[in-house]
Amino acid sequence: MSRRPFLSRTHRAREARNRQRMAADPGGTMRLAVLVALVLVALAVAAGFRGEETAREAGGWLARLGPLAEPRIFGASILEIGAILAVLAVCALILWRRR
Repeated sequence: MSRRPFLSRTHRAREARNRQRMAADPGGTMRLAVLVALVLVALAVAAGFRGEETAREAGGWLARLGPLAEPRIFGASILEIGAILAVLAVCALILWRRR
């Protein structure tokens, strides 16, 4: 047996494994979607049973986040800067995974 077919099979198998690793995991995505749905249902049930108390608590918690929305650097708030950094991190991760 010549060496060339063996090497080409090896390279094809390696490329197939690499393509398989780069593919999205549908099972993980479905589990994440179910987890998010469960959290939303739990919040809805809690709000249904004790709506006014839940709204008051959520309002108090969100009021503490007020300073994050005030302009800090060049007129941008901490939340806006965090969102920009998150988008840049996702873009960098995508570009890094593509190489």
